[in-house]
Amino acid sequence: MQQAWYKQFWPWFLIALPMAAVVASLTTFYIAATTDNDMVVESYYKKGKAINADLSLIQQAEQLGVKAALSPTDSGLLLDMTLPDELKNQPLKVELAHKTLARNDRSYVVTADATGRYRFGEDLNENGRWFIRISPMDDSWRLQEELQLPLYNIEEIDGK
Repeated sequence: MQQAWYKQFWPWFLIALPMAAVVASLTTFYIAATTDNDMVVESYYKKGKAINADLSLIQQAEQLGVKAALSPTDSGLLLDMTLPDELKNQPLKVELAHKTLARNDRSYVVTADATGRYRFGEDLNENGRWFIRISPMDDSWRLQEELQLPLYNIEEIDGK
C-alpha cells in the first residue's frame, strides 16, 4: 500500500525550494524598504557643482603652500600643519567622513596647542576607509585625502 502524498519526503522538498525563494525575496524587499542607502546622492547636480568649487579651494591651498601631516597618538590623531606665517595657529575645521556609513561621520573645530599642533579624534574608534577634509573657518582653502584607519604611520595630506 502506498503512503499518502503528504507523508512522503519528496513533495515537501519540492514545495520547500520555491517557498525558500519567496521568503528570501520578501526579506530582501523588507531590508531595501526600511534602510537608508548612504551611497545614493539626492541632488547629483548640486553635488557636482560643489566638487568643482572644492577643486578651486584645493588649488588655493596648493598656491599658499598649505600641507598637513596626520599621525596617530594614544588618544586620537595629531595634525601638523605647514601654513604661511599669517595663517599659523588659526582654528581649523576637520571633517572625517566614513566611506560607506554616514552615521559615523565626525566634524571637529580644532585649535592649535602651544607647539602649533592640532589634536582631535579622541572619540574616533571605527576602523576602515575615511575621507578627511581640512579647511579654515572662512573656507578660503581646503585639503582633503582618503585615509585608512587606524593609522600606523604619518599620513601626508597635500590635497591632491
